[in-house]
Amino acid sequence: MRRIRFYRPVLLLGLFFLLGLLFVPECDDCYFVYWEYDSLKNFLLTHPIPEDMHAYGVPANGRYLGNLIGVLQGKLYFTPFGWLRGLFMGGVLAGMTLLLGQRFAPDGERKGEGFALAFSLVALAPRGLWQQVYSWGAAFVNYLLPMAGILILLALLSKKRPVPVVCFLVSLCCCFFMEPVTILMCLGGITYGGYTFLKERERLPVSLATALGAVLGTALMFSNPGYTQIGSDNRAIGLELISRNLTFIATEALLRPVAAALLISFLLVWLLRRQGGVWQPWAVFLALIHMFCVVDALRDCAYGGGLQNMKRMMLAGALALIWLVLLAQWRGGAVRVQVAAGALALCVVNGPLLVVSPVESRALFPSYVVLLMIAALLWREARKQGLRLSIRWAWVPGAVVCALLIAIYSANFLVYHQRLDSARLQVAQGARELTLPLVPFTGWTVNEQRNKGDICFLVYRDTAWDVPVKFVPYQEFIS
Repeated sequence: MRRIRFYRPVLLLGLFFLLGLLFVPECDDCYFVYWEYDSLKNFLLTHPIPEDMHAYGVPANGRYLGNLIGVLQGKLYFTPFGWLRGLFMGGVLAGMTLLLGQRFAPDGERKGEGFALAFSLVALAPRGLWQQVYSWGAAFVNYLLPMAGILILLALLSKKRPVPVVCFLVSLCCCFFMEPVTILMCLGGITYGGYTFLKERERLPVSLATALGAVLGTALMFSNPGYTQIGSDNRAIGLELISRNLTFIATEALLRPVAAALLISFLLVWLLRRQGGVWQPWAVFLALIHMFCVVDALRDCAYGGGLQNMKRMMLAGALALIWLVLLAQWRGGAVRVQVAAGALALCVVNGPLLVVSPVESRALFPSYVVLLMIAALLWREARKQGLRLSIRWAWVPGAVVCALLIAIYSANFLVYHQRLDSARLQVAQGARELTLPLVPFTGWTVNEQRNKGDICFLVYRDTAWDVPVKFVPYQEFIS
């Protein structure tokens, strides 16, 4: 039995490592391979983009660590050590799973169920996150790494005697990736410092170190002059974007994370029922909403390009409102305050997205991790209050999803390398233009569209884009 308990997590996390090895460079990753990085400005992507280069979507910004690691992982793939990139991506997914597992079972008891829940919730992320975060190196670095850093920071702060210098460095580093995460770090650090000053003076040194790291990191990020250039490319900022972005954010943040949202709804209803409050009407409404969410998520996985419209925004608003009503009725003490803080964190991390463009699924990954942390708080409290729910097989949904995704990404991996080898061979033989297939499962890989141009940074005669490339759907290509 002990061997099974040991080997099961190893085997399950091994699925993430295998998936990491199947993830291929796309979009920005290919730009990184082509560009010459002969100065620190180039490595940090703070050097102006040449006007005659067909490069998109990477203006100067303050994502110093995200830019640097993103460049390194992109260039690493086409070296003899390219497998290290896959192990890196799989390892970070595995590490985040273990950190989330500790949130579900922080005292060491029931650590098996905590791991099982975390594993399945990470694997059952919305399709858009698999497409635009888990499998895409550049976005993986900029969106997933800072959230893993926040989980590490929370684990450090939960110790009896955390080391202030370590907390300062982790807090500082988390601010050099994505802007909404940096804003969350800054406000969270200041709030934590103020709380300890009023309530827990013995932890004041570590809280001040954490807050100082967050404030300093925020100042360094937003002092980058690149933020004055917004509007010079395909990025924009303005209040007129709120209407479209709100619909997208509400759908992707609340409706598409089916498993996480369903778990939160169940736990809130159970806790209110345990308390003796009125829960039946809310349970009925939530059941109807989640039935729609499941069908919508399955449709999105099957056909891709999920819809975001007014109907979905209204359902997301109804779900959020019911959660707030249940939270208000529940007398949860300190845990209720922590859950409310998590809800505020959702607003902070998603708020800036309302007024910027473009906003894609990847921007909602920080929100998804916050949602999982809220679920962990409620789960721990429900267990303390006597929830008797067997989740012995909670790892099974995640394992099934990973098995299906291994099949999907294996097919994409094979076609990706076949077309790359074919393209290079054709150019070497003097071809003036190319016709290549898209991968079979385009909805699970970023930038797989007819007008994709990233391969032009990998296949060319003298300079990028000197060989025109036409892409066609895979089935059309092989027919």
